[in-house]
Amino acid sequence: MAYLTDNEVHVNTFTVGKVQIDLQEPGWDPGDGEELVPNERVDKDPKIENTGVNRAYVFAEVKIPAKEVITATPDGTKQGPVLQDLFTYGTVEEKDGKEVYTAGGIHDGWTLLLSEKASLDGACSTYVFGYGRPLEKGEETPAVFDQVKFLNLVEGQLDGESLSVPVKGYAIQAEINGDGQTAIDGVAIQNPDLLTEEEMKAVYRVFAGQNDGFQDLTDAGSGLKEADTGGEKDLAGNPIA
Repeated sequence: MAYLTDNEVHVNTFTVGKVQIDLQEPGWDPGDGEELVPNERVDKDPKIENTGVNRAYVFAEVKIPAKEVITATPDGTKQGPVLQDLFTYGTVEEKDGKEVYTAGGIHDGWTLLLSEKASLDGACSTYVFGYGRPLEKGEETPAVFDQVKFLNLVEGQLDGESLSVPVKGYAIQAEINGDGQTAIDGVAIQNPDLLTEEEMKAVYRVFAGQNDGFQDLTDAGSGLKEADTGGEKDLAGNPIA
């Protein structure tokens, strides 16, 4: 006898995601950093673009060199020597036809998460900023700030010395459980599309914990490894295949 038969096969294709970013400073001109004078401002506008596949939370780390130096007040009075940052970062806006520089200013969306002042002459102060919204593929942040300003330094102390203000961008995947119950490093994430400062700090701690030797890698001149999934976990605590 002939029997009627049938069969059906379902093939599911899975594509592994990728977290990748590009750190840009479109306003930076290397020539502007030469032969600095006290109180001079230089364009430096770090921003981050998501060049990967997955949505990602991003962070920027800025290191500012510090020295024990003598400075001058606007009326010329000497102060110090005191250990202090050689540059301030800040924003610039137009007011009444003039550029107004705000020391310590940052643009909307960014939050200062970590501030570690240098404790030794010749060391660097470290500032870590977090962006509260996850970046979609191809999206970029506004600049963290617009310029850096050189200290009002009394002449003759750092003549001819080379100074660096390195900036690094960090990213971690943003796919998490949005039910309001997800906890990251003990902090509940209420709205994954708009993190609070406490939530941003928690996500940053997870990123730091996933990168072996992270503290060493924050030194100027080093680079973080590219994201991989070897035995690591996502923000919900699940293994990444």
